[in-house]
Order: sequence, then C-alpha cells, then structure tokens
Amino acid sequence: MRATPVVLDVELLGGRWDGHRKRVNATAPPPSLRMALRAELPAAEAGEYWPTTCVYRLDDTGGRWHYRYSHDE
Repeated sequence: MRATPVVLDVELLGGRWDGHRKRVNATAPPPSLRMALRAELPAAEAGEYWPTTCVYRLDDTGGRWHYRYSHDE
C-alpha cells in the first residue's frame, strides 16, 4: 500500500501569478518556483530577448507559507 503525499496549497504573492495557488509537497516544498510568464517563446532571430518565466521564493513571514515574487531574476 502506497502512502499519499501530504500536499500544501500555497498562495503566490506578486507578479503575474498574484493570488493564484500552487500545490506543493508539504514535507519538502521547493525553495523557489518558476512560473510561465508568456505562452510564446521569444523570436531570437528577430532580436527578441525577454524573460519567459517569473520566479517565486518560498517565504514564511507572518507564520503562513507562501511564495513571494522575486524581482531579482
């Protein structure tokens, strides 16, 4: 019999995904998440170089776990 992993429903704060929730493993939540910023990829041959993901870092300020938008990357 296989045990079902416990899952946390963690809120994303800031950035494109503000207010959305992400389900993560409760025993080992990832320290950061990369979420899609745009559906299409940049056309390098046309000189387009914009980010395709936004980064959220795990934070527990205020006693609640959430992922906060990281402006650094």
